[in-house]
Amino acid sequence: MSSRESIDNIIRHITRTGKVIIGFNQTLKYVKLGKLRYIVTTSNAPESMKSDILYYARLSGVPVLEYPGTNRDLGALLGKPYSIAFLGIIDLGQVSEDMLKAFLKM
Repeated sequence: MSSRESIDNIIRHITRTGKVIIGFNQTLKYVKLGKLRYIVTTSNAPESMKSDILYYARLSGVPVLEYPGTNRDLGALLGKPYSIAFLGIIDLGQVSEDMLKAFLKM
């Protein structure tokens, strides 16, 4: 199994068993409040938005995962008919934190 397939499976499992939020505004709001455990950004997320998210993630100590695909790929992975550039993970559900450690950007 390639790295891309394994991160796809992990994110899909987290969204099914845990609690996530979608989008820049919600992710920024929750990271400022300190309610996120992880943040997922895509490779083609807008740089100005990505820099804001990374800044507040660094301040809050929230780890950031860099999704290797595009925002359209992440949207399709989550079964949404639109692109998703930012995903905030509040609860991992049945996924252990050790599975995410290999994909951390921070």
